[in-house]
Amino acid sequence: MGIAHPDFQIIGGGLIGLSTAYALQERGASVRIIESRAGVALETSFANAGMVHASLCDPWNGPGVARQMLGSLLGRPSPMTLNMRALPGLLKPEMINWGLKFLKHSTPARHWNATKANYALAKYSVANILSWREELNIDDDFTGKGLLKIFRETETYDKSAALTTKLQTLGLRAETLSGQQAAQIEPALTPIAGELVGAIYYPDDYKADAYHYCTALARALLKKRGEIITDTPADILIQEAGKIIGVSTKAGDLLAGTTIIASGARSVDLLRPLGIRLPVRPVKGYSLTFFDMEFPDNIGPKLPVVDDGLHCAVTPLHGALRIAGTAEITGFDTNMPAKRLTPLLGMLHDVYPKLAQGLTLNHAKAWHGFRPVSADGLPFIGRVQPGLAVNTGHGHMGWTLSAGAGILLADLLLGEKPKIDHAPFKANRS
Repeated sequence: MGIAHPDFQIIGGGLIGLSTAYALQERGASVRIIESRAGVALETSFANAGMVHASLCDPWNGPGVARQMLGSLLGRPSPMTLNMRALPGLLKPEMINWGLKFLKHSTPARHWNATKANYALAKYSVANILSWREELNIDDDFTGKGLLKIFRETETYDKSAALTTKLQTLGLRAETLSGQQAAQIEPALTPIAGELVGAIYYPDDYKADAYHYCTALARALLKKRGEIITDTPADILIQEAGKIIGVSTKAGDLLAGTTIIASGARSVDLLRPLGIRLPVRPVKGYSLTFFDMEFPDNIGPKLPVVDDGLHCAVTPLHGALRIAGTAEITGFDTNMPAKRLTPLLGMLHDVYPKLAQGLTLNHAKAWHGFRPVSADGLPFIGRVQPGLAVNTGHGHMGWTLSAGAGILLADLLLGEKPKIDHAPFKANRS
């Protein structure tokens, strides 16, 4: 039997929604999750890169992003691409406003301020994720051996090393390496060690499976009498006397003391009828997962590896190998054309040529997700009006920021003093 009127109900059963619910439940609150899919974590949280990484806290709208996106229209390799098929949608006023704000915050000073704030939240969050993992005995293929970022061009290596040096003053642990030293940490990189101009090792980052982490949180919530309603899209928020009292669904009206929108990039659709227009838009990413890999000489990858030049991440998970990459501005286009997936396969060949030998797209499970990217590179966390709060806009940092964002929102809603500065993440900021 469900909870008639919980203290809080969270719309969205991904990393952010589950983490928010768990943080609230730990304080004694009754919670309900409303999820549109048949189970939790079946969208953007399902087959992401499988990394928790405070080191990669810089937003995607860094200096030069406008040039990169325009170059993508001409077929140049770029970390962010514009999809011409989605051009009509990209020319809508809301999207234009988001794009202008996105570029506005790409100046060096604004970008660094956002990076600092993200790092503070990420550092706090990672510590709490590790605590929850131990507390709940989560089995998600966690390997706490660090993350390796590799570089093929001196310019990008120098730029990333400079940012790392600045973050080290805030507490980030990192070690700069040569290509050969990188191969000593990750022997599977030996065939390409000579192509690398350098690498950076981040010992506090790690790899794990986000889906299994999410299902563990869901089990913990249910064990403590939380409620999870699946296969139930939220239709429209219910307002009474200037306060949100619940949400209308096909299962009927679901009421709660406070409703929290944590449905990623789709959060804006529920908020728009209220006149709340958060500058958060979907940025599409893809992954390929190769199961039952046979590693030559039993030397398989042990660490997550980010190739800065190829704009991809390769992560070993449960005997499988996953490559994730691309950041495509294309609206909610659910197509997965071969022309988007084939480059990922090529990137895998470039990172691990021996392991990728003979692999084709037919050997892979393809996936895509829509990262909720805010215009200023920071998430929106907090109450937006009586009875309504949001936790969205975490971009590529979703898992990394999840516990910290959930605890921060719980602090705010329960009237407790947050342990980190909330100001950069205010939900009502312009």
